Amino acid sequence: MKRILCLAALLLSAGASAEPLLERAVARGVLNVCSGDEFPPFRFLDPQGRPAGLIPDLIGDLHQQLSARVGKDLELRLVQVNPVNRILFLQQGRCDLLVTSMLDTPARRQQVDFASPGFYSSAATVFAPKATPLTDWQQLRGKTLCAPATSVWVRPLEERYGVHFASFNGSAEVRKAVADQRCLGALGDDVLYQALAATPGWQDYEVKLPGQDPAPWGIALRKEQPTLLAALSQIVEGWHAEGLVIALEQRYGLAPNPWLAAQHQRALRPVAAHD
Repeated sequence: MKRILCLAALLLSAGASAEPLLERAVARGVLNVCSGDEFPPFRFLDPQGRPAGLIPDLIGDLHQQLSARVGKDLELRLVQVNPVNRILFLQQGRCDLLVTSMLDTPARRQQVDFASPGFYSSAATVFAPKATPLTDWQQLRGKTLCAPATSVWVRPLEERYGVHFASFNGSAEVRKAVADQRCLGALGDDVLYQALAATPGWQDYEVKLPGQDPAPWGIALRKEQPTLLAALSQIVEGWHAEGLVIALEQRYGLAPNPWLAAQHQRALRPVAAHD
């Protein structure tokens, strides 16, 4: 309850600072959220063609909490983005915030702000056919991997292991290139590709290597929106304290994420100390 009251106070005091994003969303009655084409079960379409999965469920909860805090039933409008245009859409104001598997990194924090903490986490891995003989990152030297053009892992792995990369705009294009054998495999998030390996049509593929360079997934928004940023951070902190993301992880049959479990324990400590 204390968390809810603090968040309400932050949002109600926004009028004094007249933040464009929050003010505009309330005035028009619409919350625009950019979201991407993630792998099931992080995002998929239900039998009625509506977005479902872990990320849409979190967006739905976020929408409900913000509507309650501002005292207005905001309409939720999803804006489809890909790794190439998602930051541009955010900076152009086509959406008020961005909720995808985008990694929160120092380089990206120069372009946008991220709610802290993040809401999930992943690390770099390689996804390839089971028949591909690959057991060590060093074996990638001189080999070509497919990857999204904006992947933060491309440059480090080029320098560390001498990997070559074929770049694509989005995950769907990467998946097709791997299926067409245009590269040895795909570079990407370990948790996403572990989920993909369990879906129909990909039973002959697997995550080949242990994860490297882990980073959290963060909710992003345009810079200079301190009240909305604080509100989003409190909502995510509440998710961890209440175990919401862990519950969704279990609901969708995902392997337990150690980073997520650590965030849950960290978020509970202040509550226990206060009690």
